[in-house]
Amino acid sequence: MRKVILAKTLAVVVCAAMAGSAVASTKPATAAAASTAPAQASDGLLLLGTSGGPLARADRAGIATLLTIGGRNYLVDAGEGVVHQLGKAGMQAPAAPIVFLTHLHDDHYAGLPGLASFSYTLRAPRLDVYGPAGTVDLVRGVAQVMVPNARIRMAEQGLKHTPAEFVVAHEYGAGTIFDDGNVSVSAVVNTHFDFPDGSPAAVNKSYSLRFDAKGHSIVFTGDTGPSQAVATLAKGADVLVSEMASNADRAAVPPFVRPHMDREHLSPLEVGKLAAAAGVKTLVLTHIGITDPSDVAEIRSVFKGRIIVGADLTKVAL
Repeated sequence: MRKVILAKTLAVVVCAAMAGSAVASTKPATAAAASTAPAQASDGLLLLGTSGGPLARADRAGIATLLTIGGRNYLVDAGEGVVHQLGKAGMQAPAAPIVFLTHLHDDHYAGLPGLASFSYTLRAPRLDVYGPAGTVDLVRGVAQVMVPNARIRMAEQGLKHTPAEFVVAHEYGAGTIFDDGNVSVSAVVNTHFDFPDGSPAAVNKSYSLRFDAKGHSIVFTGDTGPSQAVATLAKGADVLVSEMASNADRAAVPPFVRPHMDREHLSPLEVGKLAAAAGVKTLVLTHIGITDPSDVAEIRSVFKGRIIVGADLTKVAL
């Protein structure tokens, strides 16, 4: 029988915010051993990847955030490199058994095939994927990608279930979309997509998500432009995890793209307005590219709470 050897993996586990600082900074800390079992960590957020868009970045993996509450892990978006980032944090693919996709742009699900296939090979019981309309088609495609490997693994290792049985899609709309007794998740449509009502493309929706658990409330904007619905969803949340298109990001795109940046993403000032309107305690910036102190200063001009400029493997305690 072939043996599968899991090597110890260097991990970045803890990134602490500067005590008393208006803008928290983080840095890598200790190493931990890799495990195939779901991580039993304290409640908090782990920013596995903080980049948005299809451009490869040397300093950021694709957008993906691991939320741990009550000893259970929930992955919000699954950008490129998510399995590698889990490895850096001392975990393996089965540590993320439930995935929530905020929308179906490829930068938010490009890492899903690897996550699903590696979880399957490592004998995780199942992978549940929650997403907007179109997620069933996406998951069907992921399962098909897994088939060649699964044929071999089923013969080699006696795996009993097929990829189609292993990875399960759940499509959601606005409202309460999930409740496992540990967390309740609710969704609202945001303004990242600007398709005319009645057009064939209008079936595509982008959502912001709120996770509520005993003592904790965390909101993920996903990709969005300014939105009263998102501000209402985030009202009184402990943590707002927000996208941002920085001033440098906006300046770097051709002029004809800038209206999209203004309508369907959040400028630093709009991020600050959203956080202030919602009255959140902590703002975490992710899905970012180039940032500098001027972006934070714009946010600070309207929002007085704690600000964390996310970097890969930043951990935020709840």
